[in-house]
Amino acid sequence: MAERRVDWWLRPVIVLPVLGALLLAAVIFSPGGYTSSVDARLTTYSTTPFGTRALYDVLGRLGWHVVRQRTAFRAPMDSTGTYLILSPPYDPSATEVSALLDAVRRGATIVVSPDAGSALADSLRIRRTRFDQDLEVMRSDTADASDTARAFVAAVINAGGFSRYLRPVATSERDTEPVFPPDTTTLLRVRADSGRLRPAVMTRKLGKGTAVIVAELGFVRNENVRDTTGMILAVRLLERAGIDPSHRLVFDEYHQGFGDATSMSGVIGEALFGTPVGRAAVQALIAGVILLLAVGIRPVAPRERPSIERRSPLEHVGALRLAYEQIHATRLATSRLVRGLRRRHPLGAGSVADDAYLSLLAQRVPAAAGDAALLQRALTTQMSPPDWVAVGGAIDHIERAITP
Repeated sequence: MAERRVDWWLRPVIVLPVLGALLLAAVIFSPGGYTSSVDARLTTYSTTPFGTRALYDVLGRLGWHVVRQRTAFRAPMDSTGTYLILSPPYDPSATEVSALLDAVRRGATIVVSPDAGSALADSLRIRRTRFDQDLEVMRSDTADASDTARAFVAAVINAGGFSRYLRPVATSERDTEPVFPPDTTTLLRVRADSGRLRPAVMTRKLGKGTAVIVAELGFVRNENVRDTTGMILAVRLLERAGIDPSHRLVFDEYHQGFGDATSMSGVIGEALFGTPVGRAAVQALIAGVILLLAVGIRPVAPRERPSIERRSPLEHVGALRLAYEQIHATRLATSRLVRGLRRRHPLGAGSVADDAYLSLLAQRVPAAAGDAALLQRALTTQMSPPDWVAVGGAIDHIERAITP
């Protein structure tokens, strides 16, 4: 009884859905997210020397309307806000970049530092280089020499050197020199080891809005904001971009690893139930489970097939002997013995009757004529057991006479 219960639970219709559910649970609830021994993210939630909590608090005290964005960028976005995307570990997707730049063209402002190969870098046609520790601030290419521009340059010099610089994304292999739009772009350049001036900060007009592209954002970290140099540079950068303090300063925390949809379960749930493809996949999965249940479950319990025990050759012979003896089947037994004799010694008789074969045997082997006559009589007449024993002796004598 216990074995039948175990077999019932081990059926494929039970085991396969359970294994699938366990695998799905392991994928959904497995730990994920940003993992590192040193958290170097530029997030306003971090109070470590590498975070930007000080920048967030100081800008709020100075009268700026600072908020945190904990969801992905979706169109339509507010065209009056300023979005600070501070080198997040997770790059915005192409759809998010499209919504973000659409808001910029309608009047929004963005402060970004895009890596090479990201969707944002490809859209802005700009990227930042790898680390170069020998860059220092030299001068600013500005359209005028106003006090704001001079103060901006002075703040950059006091904040220290940059470790990266900007360069455009090449449109072809022949583009070797950086080419920037002269009319819509303001550059702050830095000097490299070779003496060449490299762009470190770019202010570009996109439609009605502005894109502020920074090569190095280390000056906004808590360790640099404490000595006021990094804070002065950040404020001058916002002022130089013409950002109205009454507008919102939106710090992107979603791509820093924070937000309700950044967990594995939230992302999978959004993908399965928030998109047409995901909902179609869920429906296909449910249909597959229903089909598996319909095929695997039997409405009527199957019957066990009866097993037939096969006899060994010796047991078969003994059973036939007993059966023939009970019904006194001497004629049938004689017929079987004669058939075996004909199979071993056909004598060219073909398909003639047994009686004709015995007559031919008596002609061919005269020494076995008496035995053949006994067999002919046993084929047609039921004999007593003592007399029928002589039939076996006649068969043996015929065998000896044919093959001496």
